[in-house]
Amino acid sequence: MDTRARKGTHVKGMIELKIAYRSLLKRPIRTLLTVIAVILGVGLFFSVNVATDSLEHSLYLHLGPTEFGNANRWVYLFRGILMVLSGISLIICVIIIKNLMEMSKEAQIYEIGLLRAIGSSKKSLFLTFFFQVLIIALIGMILGLFFGYFLSYLFFNPLRILLNNFYALDPTFEIELYVKDFTLILGMLAGLGIPLIFGTIPAISAARSNVIAALNQRSQARKTNLHKLRSFILQAILSISLISIGIFIIRIGFAGLLSFTSDPTAETNMAIISLFFAGLIFICGSVLFGTLFLPYISYFFSTLLYPFLLKTKKICYRNLVKNSRRTKNTFLMISIGLSFLITVNITEHSIEAGIVPGAHMRLGGDICLSMYYSSHQRIIPLNTSNNISKISHVSNVCEVKNSHYNTNYTTCDDFGTKEGEHMILFVINTTSYVQMHSSESIYSYTGDKSFHDFIHQLDVNGTVILQDGLSSTIQKSEGQIVNITTSPAADWFFPAMSVNLTIVGIMGIMPGIRFTWDEDLWPDETEFAAIISWNTYFNLTGETFDKTFANFWIECDDIYQSDDVLDEISNLYQTLGNPWATIDFSAAWSIRTIVDEITGIREILSLVIVVVVAILYMAIIISMLGLITSMIMNINQRRNEIGVLRSIGISKYQIMQIVFGETLVICAATLITGIICGITTALLISNVPFMAYTPIFFTLRWEDITNISIFMVSLSLFASIVPAIKALRLSIIDAIRKRGM
Repeated sequence: MDTRARKGTHVKGMIELKIAYRSLLKRPIRTLLTVIAVILGVGLFFSVNVATDSLEHSLYLHLGPTEFGNANRWVYLFRGILMVLSGISLIICVIIIKNLMEMSKEAQIYEIGLLRAIGSSKKSLFLTFFFQVLIIALIGMILGLFFGYFLSYLFFNPLRILLNNFYALDPTFEIELYVKDFTLILGMLAGLGIPLIFGTIPAISAARSNVIAALNQRSQARKTNLHKLRSFILQAILSISLISIGIFIIRIGFAGLLSFTSDPTAETNMAIISLFFAGLIFICGSVLFGTLFLPYISYFFSTLLYPFLLKTKKICYRNLVKNSRRTKNTFLMISIGLSFLITVNITEHSIEAGIVPGAHMRLGGDICLSMYYSSHQRIIPLNTSNNISKISHVSNVCEVKNSHYNTNYTTCDDFGTKEGEHMILFVINTTSYVQMHSSESIYSYTGDKSFHDFIHQLDVNGTVILQDGLSSTIQKSEGQIVNITTSPAADWFFPAMSVNLTIVGIMGIMPGIRFTWDEDLWPDETEFAAIISWNTYFNLTGETFDKTFANFWIECDDIYQSDDVLDEISNLYQTLGNPWATIDFSAAWSIRTIVDEITGIREILSLVIVVVVAILYMAIIISMLGLITSMIMNINQRRNEIGVLRSIGISKYQIMQIVFGETLVICAATLITGIICGITTALLISNVPFMAYTPIFFTLRWEDITNISIFMVSLSLFASIVPAIKALRLSIIDAIRKRGM
């Protein structure tokens, strides 16, 4: 008895699997497009993980334990960012599969009613639809893993170059293909688990279909106003929750980025990855919120497109509203990818806008010549700046001097006397400093004075500006007296003194003074800075203009002339004689130019953007496959209606107008939503108060937004060609006689 029962269950399961298989074969085009979408989504997700696995494995073979740990932090950062971006493709695949199953259920509602009437159980109906998802997921996962395996090769060289820009590697370093077991399992779970989970929802809905309503579709109860209101409120709550969560995570990411310099840590990695993840959550919530108003947006654009749609305007709008679920799914697919693409585009330009000001802030000018901790400091006189200023293309020279950086060499009241506390005193030419940085650099200080007035307070003898952290540590504020002492042990470097100075300002970020913007200069130690003027320095030490040393911050007429100016300075040192000729210019000086700074960052930025945009464009291509699938299902479902329209005199051109019109309306609604969500997300992500590595200033270029919009419209219209051809080739008689499938 038990054996017969098991055999009956087995046969029954095979019948449901056969029905599912035949259902997929009956709709070969949409099944094929859905499988391709899953292959691309899974392949993209799997490929970025294989690429980072291979990079990590190759580093392990190539580097020593200490070097490997430092370089591997970059690998973790790459992996996190690429996984978030490739996750967009998986989200779109989920929507495509959910859309397919929902439309399949609607198309087969009559057959579902018949099966239920002749005794098929809810479980049997559920399995019929579940097996369809399972077949698509299995094929998509297997082929997607193979596709991702080979696609990963495309990421090897960009990742190697990126890592080499951040972390010096042997030029012969190559990446060998390697796949972790965990990555394989993760790819299988993504390719199989995610489609099954979200494809099960329509399968459950199909199994619960009412028999009478399924057999007599006219008797199907329409949603009441109360039910619509309830759905509206639930969707609004969900979308607003996602938006709020996204904003919250962005704020957390900001906090982790404020200490980011050049090398990532576990905290900064999480901060950067969380910003990408938060952006995705915010976009999903914003787009979902936009679907609440999709009927009104569709009506607006269908009216706006009246010169093209003409008499078919009402039909287009009615079809979009009538098939609201399909319309929303298509809207979601395209909007998410488009929004993130616009976000990345704006963020790229926002970072680009901060490259030059950030470089000025880090260098202190267009060229930085320095001997921070060298005995040669007492050899080069300060008036060297007079000779440098005569070089062509040099517009300004700022002389700078600093005390020695070491425990107890410089103290401020009690600060600097304990282990792990460090203080450095800077001496600057206030006039040149203000001229060089009043508009071209980043600065931050307490008070409402202009930058000019804030710095020129130091012109008064016996005054000092303290870093804000130092002011808080010693509990001193503006107007109070502070004692600054330099150690006699460093007299060969910076004159010994112990003086009381009046605090005239509290600084946050000051150009060129690394202690104020690099909070992680030396981990587990506390470093602060203070600034005085040359006027105060000369009065305190008794030294004269031609008997002391300075670092030189040099401003050029054009930042791209800095390399040429540096060559002329090198030649100048050869002709000045002693004491300049006694120092090897290229070896003793620490030399940095703004061209080197901005070129390196732009190369990294360009490479990052190429990788990111390539992933996002693939996501958009996947969404176009979803659009084609959705439109084909729509044509199949309305073939009876199309036949009736053709029979009463509607031309093939007007049928084509309807198909392309619906696409245009959805595309227009997607564009306006994508642009708004993309700009808003970029504004949130670009609103970083300050990043030591590169500041981000929100920059919007409408020409790029226009180009992206034109690309999207063109791609959407191209994707509509196949559904349009299918609609035009329908036989009028066959279309009227047959039910929509």
